[in-house]
Amino acid sequence: MIPESTWRIETTDYEGTAVFLARTTWETKIVEHPEIQDYLVDVETTIQSPDLVFSSTRDERSRIFYRLYVGRDKWQDKHLVVVVKYVQEETEMRGYVSTVYLSRAVYSRGELLWKNLKQNFPFE
Repeated sequence: MIPESTWRIETTDYEGTAVFLARTTWETKIVEHPEIQDYLVDVETTIQSPDLVFSSTRDERSRIFYRLYVGRDKWQDKHLVVVVKYVQEETEMRGYVSTVYLSRAVYSRGELLWKNLKQNFPFE
């Protein structure tokens, strides 16, 4: 029997840093936020090609990634938010997804680190 991968997502962020989403984290988040269970592909896209990225004001190692207006059905017009915590490991920096959720608002207290210049943002 082949063991299941520890990772649900293994990708790189918009700067080329390796980012991982643990299978256990994803399964926990489904239980806590069942509305995101169909957004796994969107989570990966948000990490790779976010619309906005802010620094966290709660943890200097974390960044808040946004993919705007990806909500579907009763969550239409909501934004997908992916929080990634970066850790310096022996040979490289790596990111680990700590939570995922849908939000009506854009968190804007932290420093804006990245903005997709191809997007027009109505809140600017």
